[in-house]
Amino acid sequence: MDKVAYFGHWSDDTSHQRLVRDAVATLREAMLSCADEDVRTDELKQALLFLERHMTRPEHCARFRQNLDIRDPVQRVMAVRETFASIVKTLSPN
Repeated sequence: MDKVAYFGHWSDDTSHQRLVRDAVATLREAMLSCADEDVRTDELKQALLFLERHMTRPEHCARFRQNLDIRDPVQRVMAVRETFASIVKTLSPN
């Protein structure tokens, strides 16, 4: 049975979708908080790395990371929201 690494844990393929949902939830929380907080935590980094390995368009994760470095909070939020939407769209079946 295949196993995947996630946030320092090993899980079976049968829980893959749950792991993807958890990683997306971590990104969503970062998106909602990034105007007022530095959300570049280890948990967020791990979620992005996990998603990168399981996406057809991993460049969206790199762009999400880059957008968190934008100094202006309004521009940062707008860019992160747009990239989050791209990540979700890429992960969604058809």
